[in-house]
Amino acid sequence: MTNKINSFIEEKEQEKTTEEAPTPVVEQFQPSIIQDEVEVIAEIAERRVEAVKKIIQAALKLTNYNDWVLFSGKPYLTATGADKLMVQFGISMYDLKVDEIVREDKDGKWIEFVAQARFKLGSVEITAIGTSSTRSKFFGYVHGELKPIEAVDIPSVRKAAVQNCKRNGVLTLLGLRSPTLEQMREAGIDVNKIQKVEYKKGAK
Repeated sequence: MTNKINSFIEEKEQEKTTEEAPTPVVEQFQPSIIQDEVEVIAEIAERRVEAVKKIIQAALKLTNYNDWVLFSGKPYLTATGADKLMVQFGISMYDLKVDEIVREDKDGKWIEFVAQARFKLGSVEITAIGTSSTRSKFFGYVHGELKPIEAVDIPSVRKAAVQNCKRNGVLTLLGLRSPTLEQMREAGIDVNKIQKVEYKKGAK
């Protein structure tokens, strides 16, 4: 008899629990709410675009034609230009590592340097890489002909990799990776005075 009473009580408790269980509520997103969020995101994006434009113009105005070189018509920031912008914007560079990689092909041995470092501007931090090699157009060729590795200034090739790393880090943080000649003119840079470098056909 006692077992029957206990079973009856358990059944009633289970029925009560089932009745009191809350019904799941499925949240419905209203189209108007989604639209409002999209508009807020769009406004933030527009403000950021304008801020980046101002940073680019400010950075360009801090340089002059001596800080740039035109390689085959494309603006290239020099090492002195990168140093100038690092100081003006308070950009720090740290954890520099340079790897020396020896390679070989049908034309003989050649060396590639890969420099990597961390860069910080305010709360923004990035990693940048710069490379250079004994086969680069600047170091590895003369009159369109490949130099033997013995004739290449190896320390200068290594230094160029570090400078390229620094340049890439600074330009990435400032949004200046691909400035146009028009942007440079608007910043007051006399692009006609920028040194021009053209490579002969055959240089790689």
